[in-house]
This record gives sequence, structure tokens and C-alpha cells, in this order.
Amino acid sequence: MLIADRLTRSYPMGSRTLTALDSVSFRIRAGEYTAIVGPSGSGKSTLMHLLGCLDSPTSGAYHLQGQDVSRLSADALARVRGAKIGFVFQGFQLIPRMTALENVALPMALCGVPARERAARAAALLELVGLGERLHHRPAQLSGGQQQRVAIARALSRDPAVLLADEPTGSLDPSATADVLALLERLHAQGRTVVLITHDMQVAMRAGRRLEISGGRLVADSKS
Repeated sequence: MLIADRLTRSYPMGSRTLTALDSVSFRIRAGEYTAIVGPSGSGKSTLMHLLGCLDSPTSGAYHLQGQDVSRLSADALARVRGAKIGFVFQGFQLIPRMTALENVALPMALCGVPARERAARAAALLELVGLGERLHHRPAQLSGGQQQRVAIARALSRDPAVLLADEPTGSLDPSATADVLALLERLHAQGRTVVLITHDMQVAMRAGRRLEISGGRLVADSKS
């Protein structure tokens, strides 16, 4: 599903070059639940941007579902990103004036899915994440954990190849964290490919596999 081959990302810093990610290689199979874990500044966020087609590597290659996306243009990357990656962020990034149903339906509206079809799919996804009775609630009427579940439903709205969750529990209390992690586990059990980025080893331990990043390098690859 995902193949990283000596991925390197460097940034010019005046007369110097900062290497945020240094020759990282691994493979993630379809249906795997993998956590990428490391402290702040380790390079995991840079890796997340590459895996999510938000950025391109300075060198190395990245294949997503058999396609080398390493050297695509910004527009081509955006098309791949929209079609194949479902993003879940720490800050939810829901539109405040929209209901849960409207937030989940929005990505489908942007790619031309008919209104009746997207409303039905959005309702089914909200039911899947346990919010079937909250379809018409706006974000301010929902708890943090509920908002994150709406965000997960939205990430699934275009049936992506990969669910990429960037610190999805970082702003949640322990109870909501447990709920969100249990939901990710259920999605994985249904065959979803899930990649979780976190600084919290306890959260990472919930995944079947852990890739540990430190100093821009892959320093450990372990399974539960």
C-alpha cells in the first residue's frame, strides 16, 4: 500500500541545510494499523506530510498504491491526496456553521457527488462512528470526542485508501481518547489501512505496528 524508499527531506537554512528526514525506508501493507511515534522535532510530522502527499521528498521515492508520487506536481499531488488519503487532525478542523452531516458531506460535494447520495452516505458514516443521533448538531454543540468522530467520518467520506490520523487524541480527555482509539481499531478490523502519528507511546502501543522516528531517522520497527 505505502512504500517509502530512502525518503529524505531537507530545507535550506541560510547557508546551511536542515535535514528533517534522513533516508527513511519501510513498507506498510494494505489493512495494517501502523503508528509513527517520536518526540517533537523527531521528523514524524515531516514524514506525515510526505505520506499524505502534502509535500514531496528532496530525494528518495514514495509509492502509494503502486503509484510513484514522489515527483508529481502540486496539482497532481492534490488530486492523489483528495482521492486516496483521509486526514484526521488534532484540531478537528470542522466548519463551525455546518452541521455534522454537512461537514461529512462536504468533501463529496466538492467532487460532484449528487446531493441525495452524499447526504445518505454522510448519515451512514455518522452512524458508523456512533453519532447517528447527532446529524444536525453543529460542532459547538458536540464534545471534543464527538467532534473528532465527525472528523473521522468526514475522512472516510471518499472511501480513501489510507486513513492518516495526525495526533488525533492530542486535545482529548482520557475518556474521549479511549473512544477515538477504539473507533480506529474497529475501522482497522473492518480492513482499513490506518496510519497514526503520535508523540505518545501509550497511544502508539494500541496499533499493531510501531515505526519510531528520532533525529529524522527510523530507529525502530516493532509489532505488538
